[in-house]
Amino acid sequence: MAIRIYNSLSRKKEEFVPLHGNRVSMFVCGLTPQDQTHMGHAKTYVAFDVVARFLRHKGYHTFYLQNVTDIEDRIIQKMKSTGRAWNEIVSGYFAEYLEVMEKLHCTSVDVYAFATDYMDEIIEQIQGLIRKGHAYVAEDRSVYFDTTTFAGWGRLSGQKVEELRPGARVEVEERKRHPADFVLWRAQKPGEPAWDSPWGKGRPGWHIEDTAITIRHFGPQYDLHGGATELLFPHHEAEIAQAESYTGTSPFVKYWMHGGMVMVRGEEMHKSLGNFWPVTAALQRYEPEVIRFFLINVQYRGPIDFSPELLDEAKRAYDRLRETVRTVEAERRRAPESGPGDRDLKVASAKVLTDFDAAMSDDFNTREALAVLFDYARVVNKAIEVGAGRTALEETARVFQTIARVLGLFEDRSEGSTLVNGLLDLLVSLREDARKRKDFAASDRIRDALAALGVTLEDTRDGVRWKRK
Repeated sequence: MAIRIYNSLSRKKEEFVPLHGNRVSMFVCGLTPQDQTHMGHAKTYVAFDVVARFLRHKGYHTFYLQNVTDIEDRIIQKMKSTGRAWNEIVSGYFAEYLEVMEKLHCTSVDVYAFATDYMDEIIEQIQGLIRKGHAYVAEDRSVYFDTTTFAGWGRLSGQKVEELRPGARVEVEERKRHPADFVLWRAQKPGEPAWDSPWGKGRPGWHIEDTAITIRHFGPQYDLHGGATELLFPHHEAEIAQAESYTGTSPFVKYWMHGGMVMVRGEEMHKSLGNFWPVTAALQRYEPEVIRFFLINVQYRGPIDFSPELLDEAKRAYDRLRETVRTVEAERRRAPESGPGDRDLKVASAKVLTDFDAAMSDDFNTREALAVLFDYARVVNKAIEVGAGRTALEETARVFQTIARVLGLFEDRSEGSTLVNGLLDLLVSLREDARKRKDFAASDRIRDALAALGVTLEDTRDGVRWKRK
């Protein structure tokens, strides 16, 4: 089934056809490590982790690149307010980001590209833009992009150069020729970190780093650019202008994807409003998989309202789903070869992956994909209640594993899970032998030891089974 993506550039869904066969070049605007990783970050990066996972699931060789803005105004402000070195600030917050992403199972990024590692490419691009008449050097030796020289300005966002008033979502600077012009190279101010350039010491502007990084890795054109909706203007608009002006290739990116914002009780999440939620704070109250489930239980383009009440609701829903997965694991180890529930279960297993693929192929609709999964879980539970055989349950387990790999769920099993499961089966069997011998002291010791490890025993029509809490 062909994937269809809502392209922000065309404002419609388009069939996804990569530029080079089944190879996909994918870039997502990454972190500026100057504060804690928050739930807005988590929503964006979980969403695009799922995108990369699904593309790979469909057989695309996907190279996922993410930048790291390791020099920027907010980093410099924090440097001045804390007395810490800029690179110390960056390394600390980026380490926290990586730890949080690992907990949320965001494992699909191939390369994290730090802006300051691409100074040669940045300077080369700025020089090229000056040569072609798209940029100019100001009196203070900063360099600006002249937006009036790019006919495609506003194509992505709908903004027009002539409609922009000074201060309207762009920084007011007297050195600019036009209100929409943006900085490519910022001349050094006293006490700021700086790098050498043909125009004097300074540092790159925010927008130029992304095109320097992507053109270095992907060339003048690539498949997919992702990011949060609030980056659409001016950041992504500026990327298009400077890249296409520099390379002469259009479109710079074939498909633009923008994720919805995180709201807190109907308001945008901002530190100034006191509704800022670091991911580490959320992780103190909820399991990582619960947070991930909560974030993908909305299609990536939609906003999501974040509150403890909604996370509690997500936890209850995810626990029901996870309980079904664990029940399948428990039942298939001890079920007979076949059972009366097999027919319905096999029919559902044959259908669910098609339905899941249809949902995900429709602009990565994870909400609809989860609805498919819940419908399947209801059939599975009913089949187990009636009596399902081992062969049908093993196919069900494979279905859950396939979907789990795409969505990044049910990954709390360790590599040693097969050994652990075998040992637990043995302990339950030894307890049953002790009960048959009426050695209740030994039986109770095994039961209590398992309970202390978070393993509960349940009596079923086919005997005793164990489940992790």
